[in-house]
Amino acid sequence: MKIINKILQPFASFKGRLLGIVSVGIISLALTVSLTTAWVTGNRAADQMVAQGLKIAETLAEQSILSLLYESPVNAEKPLEAILSFPDVVRVGVFHNNMQPLLVKGAEQLEIPTVHQAENIKKATLINETRHSWHFVAPVQAGSSEQLFPEEDFQFQLGTEKAEFLGYAYVVMDKTTLRGLQLNITLNNLFIALSFAVVLTFLVNFGIDRLSRPLYKLIRVMEQNEQEKTRVYADLTGPKEITNIASVFNRMMSSLDERDRRLREHGEKLESEVEIRTRELVVARDAALTASRHKSAFLANMSHELRTPLQAIIGYTDVVREELEMEGMDEKAEELNRVMHNANRLLSLINDILDMTKIESGKMDLNLQSVNLKNVLNEATDTVLPILRQNNNRLETELQFEQDSLIVDREKLLQMVLNLLSNAGKFTKDGTVKLISQLNPSLLVIKVSDTGIGLTEEQLKIIFEEFRQVDGSSTRDFEGTGLGLAITKRFAEQMGGRIEVESETGKGSTFSIRIPLPIRAEGQAMQQQLSAESDEALIAAT
Repeated sequence: MKIINKILQPFASFKGRLLGIVSVGIISLALTVSLTTAWVTGNRAADQMVAQGLKIAETLAEQSILSLLYESPVNAEKPLEAILSFPDVVRVGVFHNNMQPLLVKGAEQLEIPTVHQAENIKKATLINETRHSWHFVAPVQAGSSEQLFPEEDFQFQLGTEKAEFLGYAYVVMDKTTLRGLQLNITLNNLFIALSFAVVLTFLVNFGIDRLSRPLYKLIRVMEQNEQEKTRVYADLTGPKEITNIASVFNRMMSSLDERDRRLREHGEKLESEVEIRTRELVVARDAALTASRHKSAFLANMSHELRTPLQAIIGYTDVVREELEMEGMDEKAEELNRVMHNANRLLSLINDILDMTKIESGKMDLNLQSVNLKNVLNEATDTVLPILRQNNNRLETELQFEQDSLIVDREKLLQMVLNLLSNAGKFTKDGTVKLISQLNPSLLVIKVSDTGIGLTEEQLKIIFEEFRQVDGSSTRDFEGTGLGLAITKRFAEQMGGRIEVESETGKGSTFSIRIPLPIRAEGQAMQQQLSAESDEALIAAT
């Protein structure tokens, strides 16, 4: 295969292929002409030798009249020897009219014609032709010489007064000389034809080379433009087609120059605008960071200031409620229960805001300690049971523990589970809420699934954003600030884990928390560092 590719390599170019096609055409034409000429010349030589054989047979017939009249082989001896001296004659003979030989000389391996083959022969005739020889027969007649071999068709009549049929003269001529002549003619013609083809191919190659020189010059200009990344224009010389291609190429180069000039101008303009925009973004970023710090500080202070009097209100309300219950004023105590419920709800919202501000400011630390996971989950289920019963939901649990205890931030884990369970109970009515937990030395998995309203594709994209709810309209059916899932996601990431959700509208949702174990205390610092690097990369890209 490599040898074939090496042989065909010169014909891979346009010039090589064109030269190859023309060369094949020239050689084919030369061979066809030479072989045709040799065939025609060989046939003419064969016709001449056949004519010569017929003439020899006629001559032998004239010289054999006396030998047949007297039936004397001695008289036939000299004519036969004279005929054998002719070139290519290899066998001769004189036969009676019944084809019985009077005298035969020459090569004995050649067959003798039969009576059937010689019947009705009235002039010299080629009665048989083989691969190696011709066989001629001529009638021997006694009579006037004008009637022996007339130029027109001879009407032979036996027993007339003008001519008497005596027998046949037989001549065999060999084809060896003809084959040698044909071979020489063929070889000479082939030699001449191939020589002519070589010379013509050389001249065609010279012409193609001169014709394709402008094309290859244009190709070199194109390669120079590609390799050196420069703008080199082609010369408009050569055949009309090549100059047309070169003209189109020059126009393309001119268009590219104009495009590059516009791109440079546009790039310079963009760089200036980007520089201005970057300065504006830096200023905006600094202002946003300052505002965010002020916001976080404000929310932290306000949450702290609001939580302190609210806790006092809850405490005094609880004391008054107990006194009213002791005095039997149940209706008044029930009203205070509603006050305490709303106060606790407000305290929970304030705590959520306070936790979010701590997370954003980086002041939320992990308090890792050894806890019993089963106790934490039981406490969470006991806490949300009133919410579940309020919507007539059923709680199912499935716990798979390889160990009971783990090192984790208990409060944050409890808050994550409470957020997921309370959300499931809030968005599910007359359904089932299922808590699934798996614990092994390398992974903690907590799943909360429900048969509630489910989430759409659009809602899944915003479900973990701060202050975003499934239904954000003023007429929504479900209460809340939209911080529960956002805080749960932040707590999970702070512990080195993640939260995932799978949902289908009308069929419920499944939230999964996955936390790799053991939890590293520096996970929070790493999260803050990654967040800061992400912000800087975003600003730099902008």
